[in-house]
Amino acid sequence: MIGPASTQWFITRRIALLGAGVVLAAAALLQSQARERPVPDGGVDGNDARKVEVVTPQRQAMARTLDVPATLEAFEQADLYAKTSGYVAEVRVDIGDRVRAGDVLAVLDVPEMRHEVRHAEAVHRAREARSAQVRSRVETARAELRRSEADLNLRKITFDRKKQLREGNAIPQQELDQAQGELAVAQAQVAVGEARIAGAEADVAAAAAEVAMARAAVERLRTLNDYATIRAPFDGVISRRLVDRGMLVQTATANRTSPLFTVQRIDRLRIYIEVPETDVLFVRAGAAATVTPYGRSESSFEGRVSRIASALNPRTRTMRAEIDLANDDGVLMPGMYAQVVLAVDSRDRALTVPAAALLTEGDSTFVYTVKDGRAARTEIRTGLDDGLRVEVREGLADDARVIVAGKGLVSDGLPVQPVRAAGSMGG
Repeated sequence: MIGPASTQWFITRRIALLGAGVVLAAAALLQSQARERPVPDGGVDGNDARKVEVVTPQRQAMARTLDVPATLEAFEQADLYAKTSGYVAEVRVDIGDRVRAGDVLAVLDVPEMRHEVRHAEAVHRAREARSAQVRSRVETARAELRRSEADLNLRKITFDRKKQLREGNAIPQQELDQAQGELAVAQAQVAVGEARIAGAEADVAAAAAEVAMARAAVERLRTLNDYATIRAPFDGVISRRLVDRGMLVQTATANRTSPLFTVQRIDRLRIYIEVPETDVLFVRAGAAATVTPYGRSESSFEGRVSRIASALNPRTRTMRAEIDLANDDGVLMPGMYAQVVLAVDSRDRALTVPAAALLTEGDSTFVYTVKDGRAARTEIRTGLDDGLRVEVREGLADDARVIVAGKGLVSDGLPVQPVRAAGSMGG
């Protein structure tokens, strides 16, 4: 049982503890009020301000890039077919072989074509011989006409003299009549000669037409015979060979056929990319591009956009763009995939801040700056973003002090103590 003395001591002890608690609570309240009370314009007490790291904006070149997958294709590609039917007599190349324009790749055996060519050549020679004969007849007719014309002139002179003699009664009328008859015969002979020349010249024209037709037939058959020789259309490499000796090859115009060879030009390549609709307005011919083939991340190739489709694919809502890339050493191959980075927008002297300094709230983007020893919420409008730094288009001065570390622990008007961030240009 607790006695009166013990009870008094217990009560006194409780009162002392309660008093100490009140004192501590009051002290904490006073300390909190001291932190929140306004600070004179001259600055902020360093013991009350929160330390933050700050940087000043930097002017630098900025660029926005477009990173898209790409496909590498041969600059030119041709599937070679036969335009005539026959058996394969020779195959002179295989896959991987490099060829020059005009090189013979394969030869077809078409015996009936050779016979047709010889027959057409014989017909052509016969038509030329007949044409020569017709031309000689024209020359003969012209010679006869010249003789008839000479005889006609003589008959005219004779008739004129006898006419004068008859007017003087020096000769009888019979001689004049005979001279006149001979003149008429000579005129008729000239007319016949002219008709013969006209007929011969018509025969010459007909013979020339026959010769031309025969020559065309020969050239046609020779051309068809030349189709039996498959040649490379340009410098390149054989990427497919689907023919062997002895195979029967059908003409390409028949039903369904397969190509004999595929030739690709690979000294230059076309890189195809699909530009998203949101970026098509920024992609132009001449834009710089970096091509990195898959599996060769250590090797990149520089090029430029060579051409754009200037129209979107309605199904994918993308625009086709092409990059021509030199490939003289043959390191790149058609069919490879690559990643292409395009510079689609750039600024020479953009005002930039670290991306870590930005904050967003709804549709607003802002940073905290230090003004008169306090944090100030500053609304900004951003531009290009390379992932590390962000362009500030509006809202920030070049000499502003932007909080980068501790921005999430401050609010507008809170006292702060700025400390220059490590590696920054200013504080």
